[in-house]
Amino acid sequence: MEKRAFQFGVLGGILGVAAGAVELSIGTRILPWIGNKESPVVLGLVTMVLSGVALVSIISVRKKSSLSNDRRLAIFLGVLLPAVICFTTVGRLWYLPGPLLLAASILLADAFWIRPSRENPRPQVSRNLQIQSYIGIVGSLLILFTVGLAFFLSAFGLFLGNVFMGANRYQILVLPMDIVRLANLSADASLIGEFEVSVVMYVYVCLLAGASITFISSLAGSRIFRITGGLIVLAGLIFFLVAVPGEFTRIGLPARNILDMIGSLGMGWFIPLSGAVFILLADLFKTRPR
Repeated sequence: MEKRAFQFGVLGGILGVAAGAVELSIGTRILPWIGNKESPVVLGLVTMVLSGVALVSIISVRKKSSLSNDRRLAIFLGVLLPAVICFTTVGRLWYLPGPLLLAASILLADAFWIRPSRENPRPQVSRNLQIQSYIGIVGSLLILFTVGLAFFLSAFGLFLGNVFMGANRYQILVLPMDIVRLANLSADASLIGEFEVSVVMYVYVCLLAGASITFISSLAGSRIFRITGGLIVLAGLIFFLVAVPGEFTRIGLPARNILDMIGSLGMGWFIPLSGAVFILLADLFKTRPR
């Protein structure tokens, strides 16, 4: 099983680097193929780096016969996360390397945890770590469900605020994966514009990646990666507060400071914050030794 995972992973990683190189070099000439991304050079470079991470991760499987649980999880996430994230960076060019890397990650999970070998037995987890893992699972699912609901209900977006421009009042919505929507509330809420903002996509990638890392590491019983996932979510939420006001100004909206931002943050910001805090404080929940 590890041999097949290695083959899929190496091929997917090489094709992923090639896809990133194509986007970086001629992305502006094939915009429909890359999802009409506004920063093909940057996203092409990101795709190449993430594909390289996946390639290095899968190659490292062959170097050691006995792997610790954290090392197994690092390899698994090193393949899975690039496979998922690059669907948002390189568009249709990821339709071949993406499924190959996903297949490799599934085969790795089978070899590491579902049907472990004698060299890599199933890890033993203490009762305290089990409790903390359950908390991590709840916190991560809270974040993932909130992001999912934001695709259908604007109340679960990252930002929901009003602003006056001239004699009209406008509503600003920030929605997944990279949309800033502006509606004129003075004209029966008619939609007047949608803007693709890469910064918003980066924030949502942090939320999805961090929550996924926490969820998977909680199932695998890894404290280090569970905490890492929570910190990634928290970093994404802070990055939103710092970076998005400048993006608002760039697309023609009035300038806002961080205090103005906090007053208009949506449930899609506060619920993930609660989930991240829940995850990071999980270690406080411990059972007494008998």
